[in-house]
Amino acid sequence: MLTTLTIPRNLTHGDELVVLPRKEYEKLQKRLEEARDALAKIAHGEKELKNGKTKVTFKSLAELRAA
Repeated sequence: MLTTLTIPRNLTHGDELVVLPRKEYEKLQKRLEEARDALAKIAHGEKELKNGKTKVTFKSLAELRAA
């Protein structure tokens, strides 16, 4: 049996509403946090590279893999 709920438009401000299980929401939140962390680390590394704080000794990923 399906249950239908009506949510007033003034509560959602006219936007669409998505409902998903808590486990799925928590999994998505975890992936979002991991992505933000990775992007922050990439930005930090790029900043250090730009400021000359890092030294690149490989010209390609193939060289790095062979090392």
